[in-house]
Amino acid sequence: MKGNPLIGMQYLGRGFSALKAPGLRRYVVLPLLMNIIIMSAATWWGGSKISSWIDQLVGWLPGWLEWLYWLLMPLALLTMLFVMAYLFSTVLVTLASPFNGLLSEGVERQQGNVLPEESLWSITKRTFARELTKLGYLLPRYLVLVILSFVPVVNLASPFLWFWFGSWVVALQYVDYSFDNNGRDFREVRKILARDSFTALGFGMLVAGLMMIPVVNWFVMPAAVIGATLMRCERLPLTLEGNPSRVN
Repeated sequence: MKGNPLIGMQYLGRGFSALKAPGLRRYVVLPLLMNIIIMSAATWWGGSKISSWIDQLVGWLPGWLEWLYWLLMPLALLTMLFVMAYLFSTVLVTLASPFNGLLSEGVERQQGNVLPEESLWSITKRTFARELTKLGYLLPRYLVLVILSFVPVVNLASPFLWFWFGSWVVALQYVDYSFDNNGRDFREVRKILARDSFTALGFGMLVAGLMMIPVVNWFVMPAAVIGATLMRCERLPLTLEGNPSRVN
């Protein structure tokens, strides 16, 4: 694995710094409003469900195993937090994909890249089709993680597996907007990103962590789109044979 996770985290910081940048604000408003609505609903619904699930967990344990509650509860809580965070993130990214595509395009043009002009309808069709491709990659792997979360002993590692794979997925989802704008195949994108995997994981870990913080998570999606697009422009080539335009 190559790259530097700290550099990946810095790209997200640059994304937050650019939220008010001239030329980008108009693309930020709609994803931000959508993010506020969905993440607020997710926080309220998730909080009530987690409390209910923990109560059920306690009820299932016989009296002589109640001590296991203090061992299992933190792991169960972490697993449920990750599952819900990535579930709602996937829904949010899918619904907001046309606006995220426009925001990514705006960032690329500010970086001096030339992109073909498209209508909003064309972008909407293209980005939704791309999200379906991503779901075809994500859902079978998420299903495996869900199954592992119920396997005794193995499930002790499930929060770490969710966080590791979820961080990779988050980086892949957001960096893919730039690749999609340039007409690159999703399978090729995964291979290109794997070449700078530690940088991608650093970016994805910070995004995944901030997504679980109320209010802060409102602003994560547009900042992540900007940061991931900058990362693509500066560190990742558009083809497997190519070289990045600039390397930090």
